[in-house]
Amino acid sequence: MAALGQGGALGKELEEVKARLAEFEGTIPVRLLDPARIQPSAFANRHSTEYTSPAFAELKREIEQARVNVQPIKVRPGRVAGTFEIVFGHRRHRACLDLGLEVLAIVEEVTDRDLWLQMDQENRGRRDLSPWEQGRSIQMALRSGLFPSVRRLAESAGIDFSNAAKLLKLAELPDDIVAAFEKPTDLQVHWAGPLSKALQIDPESVLARARALGARGTVPRASKQILAELLGEGTPSVLAPEVPVTVSRDGVKLATIRRAGAQRIVVEIHRAVDLQDVATQVARWLEGEVPERVPER
Repeated sequence: MAALGQGGALGKELEEVKARLAEFEGTIPVRLLDPARIQPSAFANRHSTEYTSPAFAELKREIEQARVNVQPIKVRPGRVAGTFEIVFGHRRHRACLDLGLEVLAIVEEVTDRDLWLQMDQENRGRRDLSPWEQGRSIQMALRSGLFPSVRRLAESAGIDFSNAAKLLKLAELPDDIVAAFEKPTDLQVHWAGPLSKALQIDPESVLARARALGARGTVPRASKQILAELLGEGTPSVLAPEVPVTVSRDGVKLATIRRAGAQRIVVEIHRAVDLQDVATQVARWLEGEVPERVPER
């Protein structure tokens, strides 16, 4: 009788546990994970400059104050036992890693295709990617064979096909063109067409201008001005060291202009001149009268 009574109590407790578990049926559990055991996705689409941005610094402050990422990230089991790969939430993971905090995560098995779709949807619902980052993400998905075409990708992701095609064209610009800008995320989607067309017409000149702009290093510059110079619509503010410029008339070389360091321009005059006349001509040039220039061949 005692045994039956005990069994009845255990049975009742078991039924209570089952009832409580039923309340969570259909929900996805979350776990606190060591961020060091979590690797970025092979389809990660954030540029490195994102992690030095004011927005990322603000996110870190919020997580530091809460001592946890309130909104969980999503991961899938990694190839090595005990490791995980990010599905979405790279910024939250990076913030927790930098702060030495465990990261709140949902763990779920997903395919590569579903990973890309979920990451794309989650990013668009939060802090939008730049056009260049979106284009690179589309490019990676296509190169990896996740979708047979841009159209199928757009249909699956619920995005406009025309816009997706433009974003892809932006991602396919040569590295020299991208490096001409202060950072890739400055590139705008509507610049893809003009730049691609210019490259088709005269690729050598466009790439030469891009390399000259890229040689400026980290000097701040307006993105629209860079675009104009790449398209040959603006006056280049620097001369590429490897491309001297000559001033000539009727086929006779009058002068050569070249760079000699970051702050020096050397002008070599190839005929007898009056210094006062030269000073006058330079003054006119500095006031905006630009002399005819013919690149050496």
